[in-house]
Amino acid sequence: MLRLACTAGVLLLCIVLLGASPVFAQRTDFQAWSQLTTQISLDEEKKWLFYFEAQPRVGDDVSRLERLLIRPAIGYNIDKDIAIYLGYGWTPTYMDTNYDYDFRNENRIWQQVLIRKSALGLDWQIRLREEQRWIEDTSGLANRARALLRGSYKFCDCQDFGLTGFNELFVNLNSVEGGPQGGFDRDRFFFGPFLEQGIARYEVGYLGEYAHRFDNDPRMINALMVSVALNF
Repeated sequence: MLRLACTAGVLLLCIVLLGASPVFAQRTDFQAWSQLTTQISLDEEKKWLFYFEAQPRVGDDVSRLERLLIRPAIGYNIDKDIAIYLGYGWTPTYMDTNYDYDFRNENRIWQQVLIRKSALGLDWQIRLREEQRWIEDTSGLANRARALLRGSYKFCDCQDFGLTGFNELFVNLNSVEGGPQGGFDRDRFFFGPFLEQGIARYEVGYLGEYAHRFDNDPRMINALMVSVALNF
């Protein structure tokens, strides 16, 4: 876990500059992403938790399913500000017309540190994640580090809605034949309103992703993102 924090922490230095930079891609796609996440406390002290995420993505100009992410995990709250996670991910790609394949299976093991803070009138989250990826038709294990910085602003203390945005940088830590190449992988950014009601938080907005695929051919995704997060 310390290695994860050290590796991904370096990436945070680049997040704001990279997210604010103009990007140009040879290929573009309009997509619709939806995400459902659930956290369930497993003990009275709310130290241990079960996490589950499902995220279908419809691509090819919102015509068919491109990717599905299923991510369960076990988490532990070290204190009110820091939590750690260990999880599994099944993330198959069902189609990608720009890259000439219809299905590619992928399994992952992932570790994560989540840090929560309030400063400058915003609620902040820093998420550092490392993934070990087994991708079909590649030569071996691919390692990737991710660093996400999120800020949320409530319009006033008495209200449950406001604006949120994040930027996430992905870096491949090694190269595998037929798969990811070492170095920059993608940058993902989001902005939109949120609403909190009871155990649920709803978000909707614009998501952009500039990515280098396996052949280092860049692509820009413009997506409508709708997410629901439940916390029991």
